[in-house]
Amino acid sequence: MRTDWGATNALSFSDCGAVSETSTGYPWNVETDAEAAAIAIMNGTDIEAGSNTFSSLSASISSGRVTLARLKEAASRTLRHRFHLGLFDPPTQVEWTSIPPSALGAPEHRKLTLEAALQGLVLLRNDGLLPLKKGIKIAVLGPHSFTRRNLFSDYYGLETCWSGGHENKNLNFSCIKTTCQAISEANEPNSEPKDGVSEAKTGGKTTCHDGVQFIGGDDGGLSQSISLGLEADVVILALGTVGQFSLDMEHEGFDKDSISLPGLQEQFAYEILKLNKPTALVLINGSPLAIDNLLPVASGSKLNNLGVRVPDAIIEAFYPGARGGEAIAKALFGEYNAWGKLPMTIYPASYAEEVSLEEYDITKYPGRTYRYYGGKVLFEFGFGLSLSKFNINCEQKVGISLEEHSYTCQVENLGPYDGEEVVQLYHKAPSDLVGHVYHPVPIKRLIDFQRVFVKSGQSVEVKFDINLSQQLRVTDANGKKRMYGGLHRLLFTNGVVQATELEVRVDVGHR
Repeated sequence: MRTDWGATNALSFSDCGAVSETSTGYPWNVETDAEAAAIAIMNGTDIEAGSNTFSSLSASISSGRVTLARLKEAASRTLRHRFHLGLFDPPTQVEWTSIPPSALGAPEHRKLTLEAALQGLVLLRNDGLLPLKKGIKIAVLGPHSFTRRNLFSDYYGLETCWSGGHENKNLNFSCIKTTCQAISEANEPNSEPKDGVSEAKTGGKTTCHDGVQFIGGDDGGLSQSISLGLEADVVILALGTVGQFSLDMEHEGFDKDSISLPGLQEQFAYEILKLNKPTALVLINGSPLAIDNLLPVASGSKLNNLGVRVPDAIIEAFYPGARGGEAIAKALFGEYNAWGKLPMTIYPASYAEEVSLEEYDITKYPGRTYRYYGGKVLFEFGFGLSLSKFNINCEQKVGISLEEHSYTCQVENLGPYDGEEVVQLYHKAPSDLVGHVYHPVPIKRLIDFQRVFVKSGQSVEVKFDINLSQQLRVTDANGKKRMYGGLHRLLFTNGVVQATELEVRVDVGHR
């Protein structure tokens, strides 16, 4: 960071408790906190967070394990950043102190929150169900039907719909619309479903029920959910995980031993899908979920490998935040067609058995992430559908040198809806590098992307200006970027269909 990248004044600090954890044994085998602190600071750590191991540094200086010069360097970097933040200036001179409480949750911020949630939704499947028509009978079923707090991950700010001044500590998230409420309001603008959790919502054309809990084996709500599903024209299954520390599903400091839906949620989905109603599955979660058994056994099929109907549409919502319920509703009814792309690979359930929880090297067999895993996946990194169909055609425009390469892509909207598409650009290193160099070579690597709005029936040009002398480099075993000669390939795609693959031949004097 400070030598190769030239960031000489960069401030380096530990994760919470990370320094003290190195003295707990395997795999570091550091015997004492004092030794852990000395190793950390002498290897570049300026600030320790979450523990007090650095309190032993004075003794380490006396013993010679830590130099006074290094300690002064760390203190200097720390103070320099505090000066830049204005922490030693009068409050009247610091711009952050002039921000009024009214700026929190301001209309422009709420608009941005909704926009982020909408662009973060990924459409994984749509067999003609979406967009939904309004005014139909809808049953929203599953444990995420009523969640407010669980639209967030395990880190979130205080709620901003205050009811008792800015000192109010009652974090009941009352201002957050549930998925049930948002869908009901979108389906029937004048509807007002009752508040509450773990009870059926009736009235109007939208009904909701949680059915089962996120974890555990209680299926007492199944019969009520089935009854509501039978009466509906369309079912929305709201399933997933939560980031609460009280529930060991997914949160900081906890490793999942399974990537399947927790609890009885998959079985609950089967029972609802057996009703043979048009169904959309909405997943709210923070890490990949293996939904093998909720996908068709073959292309064109509507059944899974167990002979059970699969959802007609699947939306990956992640943890969409304060306006996530509204974003989901707008997407379901086609009010917004600007879907995102997967920022991760979704693996089959068996993948959890292929890799070790204790192995963090993503290059080792069978590999992790889209860069190094070559096996079968459910959905690839970068995948994401749209309510429209896009055609992408790319070509090289300028190629003066490796430093100055320009490519243009014509993005044509062939579908009936205006919408946004994301054009992605990947680098594929020469295929003959594998086995001829002493370090792993990625299968491919994302080097750029652009989101573009295209009206139905029209096309828009997207331009990529690429410095290939930098972007075609491959990281070697020492973390150095190296350029290799040979036939490099550039893949332009929207993640759904392979649009264009262009070749770049590089001649260099070494491998």
